[in-house]
Amino acid sequence: MTRLSRKWFTPSALAAALLAAAQGAQAAPEYSVQATGPLCAAAQNPANYNTKYLSFFTTLVQGQGDWLFRTQYDLRTDFGTSQFGWSQLKRLRDALKAKGVELMVVYQPTRGLIDREKLTPEEKAHFNYELAKKNYLAAVDQFRKAGIWVTDLSPLFDEKGVDTDYYFKADHHWTPAGADRTAKLVAETLKQIPAFGDIPKKEYESKVVGLLPKAGTLHKTAAQFCGTGYATQYVDRYETEAAGDGGSGDSLFGDESNPQVVLVGTSNSGPAYNFAGFLQQHSGAEVLNMAVSGGGFESALMQYMSSKEFHENTPKVLIWEFATHYDMAQASFYRQAVPMVNNGCEGRNKVLKNKIKLKPGANEVLVNSNGLPLRGRDYQVDLRLSDPSIHELKTTVWYLNGRRENFKLEQSDRIDTGGRYAFELRNEADWADLNMLALEVHSPEPMPQELSVDVSVCARPGKGGGNLTANAE
Repeated sequence: MTRLSRKWFTPSALAAALLAAAQGAQAAPEYSVQATGPLCAAAQNPANYNTKYLSFFTTLVQGQGDWLFRTQYDLRTDFGTSQFGWSQLKRLRDALKAKGVELMVVYQPTRGLIDREKLTPEEKAHFNYELAKKNYLAAVDQFRKAGIWVTDLSPLFDEKGVDTDYYFKADHHWTPAGADRTAKLVAETLKQIPAFGDIPKKEYESKVVGLLPKAGTLHKTAAQFCGTGYATQYVDRYETEAAGDGGSGDSLFGDESNPQVVLVGTSNSGPAYNFAGFLQQHSGAEVLNMAVSGGGFESALMQYMSSKEFHENTPKVLIWEFATHYDMAQASFYRQAVPMVNNGCEGRNKVLKNKIKLKPGANEVLVNSNGLPLRGRDYQVDLRLSDPSIHELKTTVWYLNGRRENFKLEQSDRIDTGGRYAFELRNEADWADLNMLALEVHSPEPMPQELSVDVSVCARPGKGGGNLTANAE
């Protein structure tokens, strides 16, 4: 067999070589093409991953064949969050539980934990699999200690006799086959939740409906650094429907549909991978998929909890899917998510309120002119913008002692906020007893014409406030 040996061999170069060989010989010889050695020097240099997008791939290493891995994310050994992060997750869980919602997390394992056998012997020797597995299981245990339902996905680490990839060769998403195997385990945990027993059930079927092409994100990044070409990977694409539905979709999306299980998550829960469909198949329960592609850790959850759907048709189980690399200790996220669970100040006694048309610059929208005792530990703010397209808004909270906090409200442009934001006043030890004096809203750039804000302050659920009332109008 004649070998074409080259460190990087693109499909176009291969075609040209094969054509030339065929023209120069009576019988066309056979060729094999393989990558030799590691990735190019540019891809191995961490300093070159110098944009927000490229940092997501720090640092690419070559696996077997066309497999690529990221050292920072795929081969990590640390999992979970800080003590503060765990306490805040429990606080969010407790708020949902008080509303009658069970929180369940799908803590997606890394490509290193699942596909370490695809590493080269050298890279496999550098990857401390036992430590990674130990820390992953410790994180699962911490979720459970926080009262959060979570599935131990470690049985997927050592699957035997499986002929379909869990992850794509060089993409950070799982394949539909990986989503299916995950959903089967998650459904077993779902069935253990007491409230799940009261949810209506039916049979669902998942069928292959074609092929899903994937030009992997890791391959694309390697190509950017090294000028290489990779073949597109193709896997089976699936869709799920109720048994006997005949493809009409009426049983899934009819007017009478009122799912009691809701999925919020990342692009891994998007329609391409059919994770929600497989959950339906393996659990028998209808699943409302509210995932957001490209929204990161929190966007899908925030969009759903700010919606009428959540507050008017509260589910019994909320499944939250995300990857292990996300920071679960984002204080600003919990300050917004927890009050949104209870719909901000909707239906609550508003101790301060005002509606104002914004002008360029800083706008004083609320003033505690009567000196009401509005301690940071007890109160929250609810803002509604007239233009829902705004995804970033800067505010300043002033306190009676002259102290101030600049707090930025920011959500992904992938979601529909409806112009609705809520946040708790600051609650750290040296802020909790400070008394709010005023609130400023800084005009966004560019600022839409006739932009107005409807803003109010109310007590947090379970906190004081009594009948204190003062209008800032």
